[in-house]
Amino acid sequence: MFARLLLAAALVATAALPALAGTLRSEVAVTGPVVTIGDFYPDAGAHAATPLFRAPDAGTRGTVPAHMVAERAREAGYATASTDGLRQVVVERLALTIGEHEVTQAVRDALLARESNLEAESLDVTLTGFRGPLLADAGQVEPINVSDLAWDRYSGRLSTTLRIRTVEGTTTVRLTGVAREMVDVYVAARPIERGTIIAASDIEPQRVPGNRLTARQITDPAQIIGQSARQALQVGRPLRAADFEPPVLVRRGAKVTLVYRAAGMTLTTVGQAMSNGAAGDMIDVLNLQSRRTVTGIVRARDQIEVGFARQHLAQLQETN
Repeated sequence: MFARLLLAAALVATAALPALAGTLRSEVAVTGPVVTIGDFYPDAGAHAATPLFRAPDAGTRGTVPAHMVAERAREAGYATASTDGLRQVVVERLALTIGEHEVTQAVRDALLARESNLEAESLDVTLTGFRGPLLADAGQVEPINVSDLAWDRYSGRLSTTLRIRTVEGTTTVRLTGVAREMVDVYVAARPIERGTIIAASDIEPQRVPGNRLTARQITDPAQIIGQSARQALQVGRPLRAADFEPPVLVRRGAKVTLVYRAAGMTLTTVGQAMSNGAAGDMIDVLNLQSRRTVTGIVRARDQIEVGFARQHLAQLQETN
């Protein structure tokens, strides 16, 4: 019986308590021109869309007394609105800054969407005629509309009209510029001396318009890495296939090792190269033991393999 009386008393006390007040945000960020009850009170429910104040100018912030927010919210029907212990609320109106980068990106995207065979990584766009920056409401999904886009693929010349929806209305901008398909050609990253064996660190890419590319220029570094420079090369100079040759492994007049390999047997002797040779080249070599000239293939630095016919075995073994 006593337990029942306690439960009844608790229910009466609970019924006498006021409804929980709405929680007021201390900072509010909006994208449009008005601030609503729902912006201030996240639990406003059906009252969330009711406007209370005009928002600050786009891209700026201001403060409003918390008691004024609560009073206006209650007057608008949200009865549980309170200050939640706050003295003021900071209100910021977010904005999109439309600058040269955003304008250029919009034109670039429009060109890529129209020209399906263009590669995004290769397209470089430069525009003139834009005076900014401009501000647009942050709530706008596409504040820039690109129209009347004209482009000459060979020369790169471009013209277009932009309609930009700013916080003050629609602004029309006429632009001209250049949109080029760029390619990477390789240049010397440092001074390269004649005879240098090219490593990846010796070269670097440089972007140039595709219509200036010649068949002689290097676009694939694999073409020249491991090759030897035919001549001295300056920093930044576009490299050509003709600038390189297979590295010389054997030089004319140098002492070399002559190697003959047969099944289960390898014979070596000393010779003297009669010409320069790169890997895989066939050159003549003087056998210094026999004083005869033999022909062999350059296999490594100062190493030549002979023995294309059985008689070469006898040449290796000949003595004066």
